[in-house]
Amino acid sequence: MVESFTWHEVGEEEKEEIRKDAKRLLNEFASKLSKVGASEGHFENGDGFREEGDGWDTDSEFRDLMFLNAPFVEGDFVVAEKGRWKSG
Repeated sequence: MVESFTWHEVGEEEKEEIRKDAKRLLNEFASKLSKVGASEGHFENGDGFREEGDGWDTDSEFRDLMFLNAPFVEGDFVVAEKGRWKSG
């Protein structure tokens, strides 16, 4: 299963399918989001900091998939260059 999510060359047909799926998902999300009536709130205590929780459990394959897709991994870390993508 993991192999189907790792990096591979994408053809024009697959790119178009991805564009259509992305547009459909965004439209569905925007439609559902517009129906949410909750007011925007902040989760800060009196000191201006938010209270930390315990986090959540992730899919057991997530870490392996993340490392498979990372261009450079060193030990237990994904190594990335800061700002390389910026122009000029």
